Amino acid sequence: MARKIDEIELRSEEVQEILSSVPNWMIRWGSLVLLLLVIMLLIMSYIIKYPDIVSSESLITTEIPPEKIFAKTNEKIEAILVHDNDIVQEKTPLAILKSNANYKDIFLLKSIMDTINLGSDFFHFPFDKLPILSLGDIHTDFILFENNYSKYILNKKLQPFNNEQIANKFSMTALQQRLSNTITQQRHSEKEIMLKKKEMYRHQKLFDKGVISLQEFERKKLEFLQTERNYETMNISITQIEQAISTLRKDTKGTEINKTKEEIMLLQDVIHSFNQLKKSINSWELLYVLKSNIKGRVTFLNYWSTSQTVSSGDLIFSIIPSESTKLIGKLKAPSQNSGKIKNGQKVNIKLENYPHNEFGIIEGTIKKISLLPDPEGFYLIDVSLPNKLITSYRKEIDFKQEMKGSGEIITEDLRLIERFFYQFKKLVTPDRYTYTASEDDKEDKV
Repeated sequence: MARKIDEIELRSEEVQEILSSVPNWMIRWGSLVLLLLVIMLLIMSYIIKYPDIVSSESLITTEIPPEKIFAKTNEKIEAILVHDNDIVQEKTPLAILKSNANYKDIFLLKSIMDTINLGSDFFHFPFDKLPILSLGDIHTDFILFENNYSKYILNKKLQPFNNEQIANKFSMTALQQRLSNTITQQRHSEKEIMLKKKEMYRHQKLFDKGVISLQEFERKKLEFLQTERNYETMNISITQIEQAISTLRKDTKGTEINKTKEEIMLLQDVIHSFNQLKKSINSWELLYVLKSNIKGRVTFLNYWSTSQTVSSGDLIFSIIPSESTKLIGKLKAPSQNSGKIKNGQKVNIKLENYPHNEFGIIEGTIKKISLLPDPEGFYLIDVSLPNKLITSYRKEIDFKQEMKGSGEIITEDLRLIERFFYQFKKLVTPDRYTYTASEDDKEDKV
């Protein structure tokens, strides 16, 4: 037993000797390995990038987005004028919702109205070429336009002011002729007065010499006075004729003004009722006609045949633009950290229907940022994309309208080591805006 205890103590000394003396090779290689690990960590932290990002919702579309056509009222589909996948032009009617009017009659009336030039001096509308129309709620405006047009045309044909103008013209000619004759007679009367005056002076001399009697002298003097009276009467007549001419000219001008005023008023009534009818047709189309506002390929959605009932707000058709337009990304970024977002920053877009782990991401560049957030508090951002959707894995993705996903806006492209020192700097650098109460007290005392 004692021998075993001695052996244990002996061994313990040997173990203690081994443990207390570390080999030199372990110190050298251990330090080298630790140094290499630190260097590798530094190199990896430099290589690995840890950018500062702002996450957002994304939508990939074209500069001319697809048009969505919604129903404006609760009605049945009366007619579908196109087929699925048809290429339609701008302003093409796609479908008609049921109303109390015949849509073909309204289209016929609208096609004629679109050819009318309101800038011409004479307004003409081919009512004689129109059949009996079923216009429903538009019928009242159509009747008003027809009545105003009839008054306008009757005034143009009958010219009620022309007879008065012609009569005034004949009266003016007669008065001017009469004035001319009276003036001529007045000139003759002036000569006659001069002769009568000379003759009276001669008879006065003869009367003074006693050659003629008083009765004969007074007779000559009476003739002279009668000639003067006639002259004064002609002056009055000339004044009256001139006054009549002035009045007739005033009446003629008034007739001309009334004629112009009547024509303008009738034309304005026709144009006003024409525009009102056009407005009513546009309102009817807005409510009952589903039409394309862009050129593209029509796509049927939940409705495809007549007699189907649609509700207001239902999506009926989509129009995919046929023109090749540039691809853009639409981002909705939250207000938080939005101050870091600037034009020219890179954006990585991950698509929902193409997993980024398998297909990669789409890279873009910010080109436009909204000045104000939308009612939900998001800033709308436009992202420039390449013409072809080639991912970071060099895979080309077929473009489909309104491809949804998530976007990562790289506000600052930092490396891992830069982010480490950035956080370290934030810890060791005091906040310039923090202060203590004691400093405030000192400033107050000063």
